[in-house]
Amino acid sequence: MHYVGIDVSKRSLDVCLLAEGSKGSRKTKTLSNGQDSAQNLAKWLILQKCELSQTHVIMEATGIYHEYLACGLHQMGILTSVINPCRSREFAKAMGIFTKTDAVDAYVLAFYGCLKQPEAWTPPEEEVRKLRALLQHRDSLLNDKLRIDNRLNTLKSTEAVQEVMDSLSLVNQYLKSEVARIERLISSHIAQHPGLKRDLKLLMSVDGIGKQIGWNMLAVLRGNNFKSAEQLAA
Repeated sequence: MHYVGIDVSKRSLDVCLLAEGSKGSRKTKTLSNGQDSAQNLAKWLILQKCELSQTHVIMEATGIYHEYLACGLHQMGILTSVINPCRSREFAKAMGIFTKTDAVDAYVLAFYGCLKQPEAWTPPEEEVRKLRALLQHRDSLLNDKLRIDNRLNTLKSTEAVQEVMDSLSLVNQYLKSEVARIERLISSHIAQHPGLKRDLKLLMSVDGIGKQIGWNMLAVLRGNNFKSAEQLAA
């Protein structure tokens, strides 16, 4: 079995291949991260004489940056594991590895896969992926609105040009209305899928969990392959 650890960032993939398990040779490669990342990785592995059916790829869950790669590898039938970053950090400490670079992280992930044999990752359902995309877009809009709010508050304490204030106010109003529109889309999307609707209702039955916290918890719960309460807590 060939074990491939990948440290994923926004723009690049640092790859470490253990071609013959933990005692075999180590090969490394840096690839760009994008829509073709899975195909480019497969081409490189083939050049290294790796049978794709005998390859296990291990990466960490990194927000949205690992998704193109993980989905692409899954579609190609390559065994892929997406693990909690806490697990790999604990594993590195147990190995006595405290240096943290992209190349070292990729090696740790490959070694983790070889010794721990993490379970295969499967992509979440389409309705869950759409929910996550809507929530991520909402978060981006809220961050943009916060920046505009802060700038407006700063300018109000100075002799600001009125045209600039008017422009910022218009942008602020647009962002406010767009956030509200996206939130309506989120509510409508959940209502159209009985499973999401049921799970959100259960989450909101817990004291202290409102609608918006429930949305985010729903995306986490339905977007990961949790097998136990311990995995969820981690």
